[in-house]
Amino acid sequence: MSIESALRELGKEIQKDERFAALQAAAAANDGDEKLQQQMQEMQLLSLKYQQEAEKGKEASQERIAQLQEDYQKLYGEIMEGENMQKYSAAAADMEELAKYISGMIGLFFDGQDAETCQLPEEGCTHDCCTCGGCH
Repeated sequence: MSIESALRELGKEIQKDERFAALQAAAAANDGDEKLQQQMQEMQLLSLKYQQEAEKGKEASQERIAQLQEDYQKLYGEIMEGENMQKYSAAAADMEELAKYISGMIGLFFDGQDAETCQLPEEGCTHDCCTCGGCH
């Protein structure tokens, strides 16, 4: 099997994983959440207004910039408190953990570890042996 084939097989397995399915479902729920979509558009508009004001340089109103930042932070908080966004964030965190695991294992393979038996250390391995306290 070529590396290309192995990568494609890995991709298929990732897409079969329940964490991938959960992320896809959470993303679809976010896409269908009209209130969330409206809030996201409002956040983009606030960001654009902030950029426009900041580009004025010395003539920029610091009061307006501060208000836009405050409005942005408030809206961001509301978005992140929403049920759909919380589910999405949790699902994305799970996928990030999977990605870290895959990356860590690939790092072990590149270090010459036995692909059949090697395991990631419990925590904190940087694959830079100068930081290692001895896991092998």
